[in-house]
Amino acid sequence: MSKPMRRMAALGLLAATLAVLVLGVALPIAQRFQALAQSIEEQQQQLEQYAAIAAEEASLGARERQRQTELALGEFVPGESDLVVQANLQTTLAGLAQANGVRIRSARRLPDRERAPLKLTGVGISLTTDIESLQKLLYAIETARPYLLVEAADISSLGGTNPPPGGQPLLEVRLDIFAALHGRERP
Repeated sequence: MSKPMRRMAALGLLAATLAVLVLGVALPIAQRFQALAQSIEEQQQQLEQYAAIAAEEASLGARERQRQTELALGEFVPGESDLVVQANLQTTLAGLAQANGVRIRSARRLPDRERAPLKLTGVGISLTTDIESLQKLLYAIETARPYLLVEAADISSLGGTNPPPGGQPLLEVRLDIFAALHGRERP
């Protein structure tokens, strides 16, 4: 072979060797580095998500401790669901009425109301009593714990303008009483 042909063959062989090295060794290494970089980026995103969840969990734990503290103060009607709270509210009102010598004739659930930042649940009660017992009951309701609010009162004389002989006139009373629900996060 002539000298220029040998040089061309050597250069071709050198080019082929370089191509094999680049395609067989360098390219897989570059691809591996790219895959590792992408994996690190994904893991950093997961770490950020886990950190956010951990921060939220700590915040939820703090809110739950605050909720337990507030419930221990007795400012809110206890109960894990709206129905339990409603039953506890009716029981509380029945106890207050009984302690003040008043008997509740009927009780009905009122629609919940939103008054930012509170949600109120209510009970409408009907009773027949004299004015002194009504005053005592209203005072007991307004000063009680859990906090209760009389939102509406419909009071009328029983028997019209003619009071019963020998006794205090009786009143027919309908009260709408609300209690604040504890602000808890519901799933």
